[in-house]
Amino acid sequence: MNFVSCKITNSLLKTSLVISKKLYLRMRMIKNDILDIKQLLATPKKVVIIPHKNPDGDAIGSTLGLYHYLKLKGHDAIVISPNDYPEFLKWIPGEDSILKYDENIQKATELVQQAELLFLLDFNTLHRTGNMESILESSNAIKIMIDHHQQPDNFAKYVYSDATICSTSQMIYHFIEMLEDINAIGKK
Repeated sequence: MNFVSCKITNSLLKTSLVISKKLYLRMRMIKNDILDIKQLLATPKKVVIIPHKNPDGDAIGSTLGLYHYLKLKGHDAIVISPNDYPEFLKWIPGEDSILKYDENIQKATELVQQAELLFLLDFNTLHRTGNMESILESSNAIKIMIDHHQQPDNFAKYVYSDATICSTSQMIYHFIEMLEDINAIGKK
């Protein structure tokens, strides 16, 4: 091995160790956060789940997946979408319970203000919620962001962010798995 290849190998090894250390710290942080979130979810809460503006299939699928799980666990949960979404997503079970912010601003605002927990799904910055941004910023609820987009803003107390995962819907599955409650998921 010559000097150049030895230097490159050494550099790659150092990079690999730094990445491994960051991954270890992130996984440790996630584990601590999961313990906190598990405690929060141990008793019924008022929960609002929010996707991004102009929600796509991943946004609607992930919010409704989490919605059904939280309802099953006895929480008073609701999905509030910043606006309507395409007709081809209106077959998903529970879709008819989604409140559209732009069609019912007063009720949606009251629900966000009364919420104990806000789950913010499939977006990494509050401006992606359009006109809901200011009410989400001013909410006293504990904010939990679950998202697969890069470089999330620092607006939530708990953040589960992983740009290597293809969808937030998959992350919701992993989230329930981390809560050690995967058996709660049924075919319905």
